Amino acid sequence: MKVVILAVLLLGQVASLSAELPIDTVKNDKIRKALREVSLQLLFGNPVITRSNARDIAWGIFNRGLSQERDALGYALAMQAVAEASLNLDREALWHWDMAQIMVPNLRADLVQRYSGLVGMFDASPFRDQPSAIEHLSAEGEWLPSEGGVIQPAQVTTRSDIPSPGRSRNALVGQRVKVSYLVDTQGRTYTPVVEEGSGNTLAVFTVLESILVWNHDPATVDGEARWSRTGGAFSFKKNR
Repeated sequence: MKVVILAVLLLGQVASLSAELPIDTVKNDKIRKALREVSLQLLFGNPVITRSNARDIAWGIFNRGLSQERDALGYALAMQAVAEASLNLDREALWHWDMAQIMVPNLRADLVQRYSGLVGMFDASPFRDQPSAIEHLSAEGEWLPSEGGVIQPAQVTTRSDIPSPGRSRNALVGQRVKVSYLVDTQGRTYTPVVEEGSGNTLAVFTVLESILVWNHDPATVDGEARWSRTGGAFSFKKNR
């Protein structure tokens, strides 16, 4: 995915930035100010800085246990996604774009109205969601068949730790999140879908950020690697 930040994000209308960005609806003054600063970094072509600072905002919300800041978390992830796309980090960009829409279900509609080029960039990818990815991979002969041959499902080989919010370590106790995702022929994760438990912002954030860096032995048919779908449920218990 190639991104021309000025044209794609604001269609050249720099003057409309303060009036039209969805982040103006964020209630927390400090977080809203930080998001606006990151949006300007993105606007003026600093994707590396944007990515780092947007990530810091998202993890700051998580570590402070601010479950009510769902929209702010979503906007931070969306800006991280755009920065990653401009850096050709396509997998990470699509993953965080999906995460942003989970946090803010109306995000895509808001951005279609204001920045259609931005949404079009992500929609152009066949990996924008699971159905489109599976259809594309099946047509290319890369998807794991349901039968025929010796089939071995994907297996997790390396997991990351599932963190807890730094200032409220038991904030996720009792939460359960069920997730499905795709695994490519190199064992990397794509296109997450929250099947259950999407209501808890912090739980969804920590599970999806953790799964992004998991590694797998890919699924195979007769020893040849294929894309496949897998997933699991995560239940949070009290830290001791």
